Amino acid sequence: MSNNIQGSRKTTFVTNSPSIEFDAYIWKSITFRTDYSYTNQSSDDGNSQSFQNWNATLSYRKNNDAQWEYEIKATNLLDIDSQVRNNANNFSVFSSETFIQPRFITFRFVYNL
Repeated sequence: MSNNIQGSRKTTFVTNSPSIEFDAYIWKSITFRTDYSYTNQSSDDGNSQSFQNWNATLSYRKNNDAQWEYEIKATNLLDIDSQVRNNANNFSVFSSETFIQPRFITFRFVYNL
Protein backbone atom coordinates (compact mmCIF):
# COMPACT_ATOMS: atom_id res chain seq x y z
CA MET A 1 0.00 0.00 0.00
CA SER A 2 1.34 3.40 -0.97
CA ASN A 3 -0.30 6.29 0.84
CA ASN A 4 0.68 9.90 0.12
CA ILE A 5 -0.64 13.32 1.11
CA GLN A 6 0.28 16.35 -1.03
CA GLY A 7 -1.35 19.38 0.55
CA SER A 8 -5.09 18.89 0.19
CA ARG A 9 -4.72 15.92 -2.16
CA LYS A 10 -4.46 12.37 -0.82
CA THR A 11 -3.38 9.50 -3.09
CA THR A 12 -3.52 5.81 -2.18
CA PHE A 13 -2.40 2.87 -4.31
CA VAL A 14 -2.98 -0.73 -3.23
CA THR A 15 -0.90 -3.41 -4.97
CA ASN A 16 -1.55 -7.15 -4.72
CA SER A 17 1.06 -9.32 -6.42
CA PRO A 18 0.91 -13.07 -5.74
CA SER A 19 3.37 -15.28 -7.60
CA ILE A 20 4.40 -18.91 -7.79
CA GLU A 21 7.53 -20.70 -8.95
CA PHE A 22 7.74 -24.40 -9.71
CA ASP A 23 10.84 -26.48 -10.42
CA ALA A 24 10.66 -30.25 -11.00
CA TYR A 25 13.30 -32.83 -11.84
CA ILE A 26 11.62 -35.61 -13.87
CA TRP A 27 12.98 -39.05 -14.85
CA LYS A 28 16.55 -38.12 -13.81
CA SER A 29 17.15 -36.20 -17.06
CA ILE A 30 14.39 -33.62 -17.60
CA THR A 31 13.94 -30.40 -15.65
CA PHE A 32 10.74 -28.37 -15.84
CA ARG A 33 10.72 -24.83 -14.46
CA THR A 34 7.89 -22.33 -14.54
CA ASP A 35 6.96 -19.07 -12.87
CA TYR A 36 3.70 -17.13 -12.85
CA SER A 37 2.84 -13.78 -11.35
CA TYR A 38 -0.33 -11.72 -11.20
CA THR A 39 -0.33 -8.06 -10.25
CA ASN A 40 -3.41 -5.97 -9.51
CA GLN A 41 -3.01 -2.31 -8.63
CA SER A 42 -5.94 -0.14 -7.60
CA SER A 43 -6.19 3.48 -6.57
CA ASP A 44 -8.50 5.32 -4.22
CA ASP A 45 -10.38 6.86 -7.18
CA GLY A 46 -11.65 3.40 -8.19
CA ASN A 47 -9.33 2.74 -11.14
CA SER A 48 -7.79 -0.71 -11.28
CA GLN A 49 -5.08 -2.16 -13.52
CA SER A 50 -3.82 -5.71 -13.66
CA PHE A 51 -1.39 -7.84 -15.63
CA GLN A 52 -0.02 -11.38 -15.60
CA ASN A 53 3.27 -12.94 -16.55
CA TRP A 54 4.05 -16.62 -17.17
CA ASN A 55 7.37 -18.19 -18.25
CA ALA A 56 8.40 -21.84 -18.63
CA THR A 57 11.54 -23.86 -19.40
CA LEU A 58 11.99 -27.53 -20.27
CA SER A 59 15.57 -28.88 -20.17
CA TYR A 60 17.08 -32.25 -21.05
CA ARG A 61 20.47 -33.56 -19.89
CA LYS A 62 21.27 -37.25 -20.31
CA ASN A 63 22.81 -37.49 -16.81
CA ASN A 64 24.64 -35.33 -14.26
CA ASP A 65 28.00 -35.84 -15.99
CA ALA A 66 26.77 -35.01 -19.51
CA GLN A 67 28.34 -31.95 -21.07
CA TRP A 68 25.45 -31.16 -23.41
CA GLU A 69 22.10 -29.82 -22.28
CA TYR A 70 19.14 -29.06 -24.56
CA GLU A 71 16.52 -26.55 -23.55
CA ILE A 72 13.33 -24.95 -24.82
CA LYS A 73 12.38 -21.72 -23.11
CA ALA A 74 9.15 -19.73 -23.49
CA THR A 75 8.70 -16.23 -22.10
CA ASN A 76 5.48 -14.23 -21.86
CA LEU A 77 3.30 -17.26 -22.62
CA LEU A 78 0.14 -15.21 -22.07
CA ASP A 79 1.34 -12.65 -24.67
CA ILE A 80 0.82 -9.60 -22.44
CA ASP A 81 1.45 -6.28 -24.21
CA SER A 82 2.44 -4.10 -21.27
CA GLN A 83 2.43 -3.65 -17.52
CA VAL A 84 1.43 -0.50 -15.66
CA ARG A 85 2.88 0.73 -12.39
CA ASN A 86 1.66 3.66 -10.32
CA ASN A 87 3.53 5.45 -7.59
CA ALA A 88 3.30 8.53 -5.43
CA ASN A 89 5.92 10.44 -3.50
CA ASN A 90 6.22 13.88 -1.91
CA PHE A 91 6.76 15.60 -5.26
CA SER A 92 4.65 13.74 -7.78
CA VAL A 93 2.05 11.10 -8.57
CA PHE A 94 2.86 9.15 -11.69
CA SER A 95 1.93 6.18 -13.80
CA SER A 96 4.42 4.32 -15.98
CA GLU A 97 3.78 1.71 -18.63
CA THR A 98 6.44 -0.81 -19.62
CA PHE A 99 5.99 -2.58 -22.93
CA ILE A 100 6.89 -6.26 -22.79
CA GLN A 101 8.50 -8.30 -25.54
CA PRO A 102 5.86 -10.47 -27.23
CA ARG A 103 5.69 -14.20 -26.65
CA PHE A 104 9.13 -15.57 -27.39
CA ILE A 105 10.27 -19.19 -27.67
CA THR A 106 13.95 -20.12 -27.87
CA PHE A 107 15.85 -23.36 -28.29
CA ARG A 108 19.19 -23.54 -26.53
CA PHE A 109 22.11 -25.93 -26.68
CA VAL A 110 24.38 -25.64 -23.66
CA TYR A 111 27.85 -27.18 -23.51
CA ASN A 112 29.56 -27.34 -20.10
CA LEU A 113 33.33 -27.60 -20.05
